[in-house]
Amino acid sequence: MSSALRILMFTDQVRSTANTAKRSPAEIRQVSQDQERLTASVVRHCEGRIIGSRGDGAFIEFHSCDDAVRCAALLQQRVQARNETLANPLLRFELHIGIDVGEVETLASGEVQGNAANRAARVCAACPPGMVYFTQKVRDELHPGVVESERLGGSALKGVPGKVVLHRLVAYRGEMGPAHNPFVWRSGVADPSAFFNRRREQSMLQDFLYNRQNCQIVGPRRIGKSSLLRQIEHMAPQWDRRIVLAYIDLQAPQCYTLAGWLKLVSRRLRLDEPIEDLSGLAECIERLLSEGRQPVLCLDEFGELILRAAEFTRDFLMTLRACGQLGMSIITASQRPLHELTEGNDHEASPFYNTFPLLRLGRFSPEDAASYVALHRPGVPPFNEDERLLILEAARNHPLGLQVACFHVLEAKKHGERILTALRRAEEDMRAHVPDW
Repeated sequence: MSSALRILMFTDQVRSTANTAKRSPAEIRQVSQDQERLTASVVRHCEGRIIGSRGDGAFIEFHSCDDAVRCAALLQQRVQARNETLANPLLRFELHIGIDVGEVETLASGEVQGNAANRAARVCAACPPGMVYFTQKVRDELHPGVVESERLGGSALKGVPGKVVLHRLVAYRGEMGPAHNPFVWRSGVADPSAFFNRRREQSMLQDFLYNRQNCQIVGPRRIGKSSLLRQIEHMAPQWDRRIVLAYIDLQAPQCYTLAGWLKLVSRRLRLDEPIEDLSGLAECIERLLSEGRQPVLCLDEFGELILRAAEFTRDFLMTLRACGQLGMSIITASQRPLHELTEGNDHEASPFYNTFPLLRLGRFSPEDAASYVALHRPGVPPFNEDERLLILEAARNHPLGLQVACFHVLEAKKHGERILTALRRAEEDMRAHVPDW
């Protein structure tokens, strides 16, 4: 346990219990996802770090009080902009936000406790909907030309001794920063806040990991296999704190040799000593399991290993199988099922592949594709109805097609170009990335 001076912000959804009781399960899920996505995006933009959650709110730390107030102002601005686009009042939500600076203790679990953490939460509770409150200590660190605030005087806060001088944010006059085009497709989606849907597949993979099973994700090129694996990398430790996961892109140069692959696995599993051989790999997995950890290996582009059969031999595959029998889970991603990848080569390896249930990944449903295009994205102007219909027609429910079409249409809107010109560019890009498009 360590103690340090921290700048903490606490956000909480206004009247969340009462509003949740009025919402359908789908509405509850959408509000929760939108709040999480919006908060993560703004916090990242303002160089903060989410360190915990409590109910319908989040604990966030910053390097400076200016970053914290800028984040709070931008977050409230983005929430208001989102609400204005929604016809259904049950999908709207409001936040109150409190900020304080002081000494806190960081526990081994990563959670924080201390007077500053408690005060930030209590300042938040005292804050009206849509506003930002902060303490005198925060005000003292802010430039008066950048932050305009109103002094509210001393307030009695529950669980906080004495009276605390509070300030209300009136205006943040500093640079908020431009909103960037979020629709990029150079590689898989690695940012959890940008990942969309695949709820059914995530649920299946959660069940597989809970039961210590393996799984093979199979789908055509650029359908989102890598993005799903990266999402599992993010979500799995939240599903089960015992999980220690190594995501390995088998196209990486380190994976051209067994020695390089073992070193990379060692780093991703955060081991003190690098694994030197297959026997060492099995011993490492056995040790992690004996310590109460659950090792998970995510192997992206598994076909790359088969192309290097001289380096990754039958012994390699049988070692992975043995580790799986010990209790490690392995998730692979490839364009073809595992048994087809070795057809005509090494049938003796079939016992390894027989332990992998098949999860096929395809295009979005029409409903999910429409939801993707209509999704509120902080700081990004929404598409109108005509634009949404044209994007959906051009993308054909393909996840990459949606990203590419949305990117070009958004660029066209920014530069005053015709939408049909943007969609022609999207068509050209898709033909380059997906040969049979």
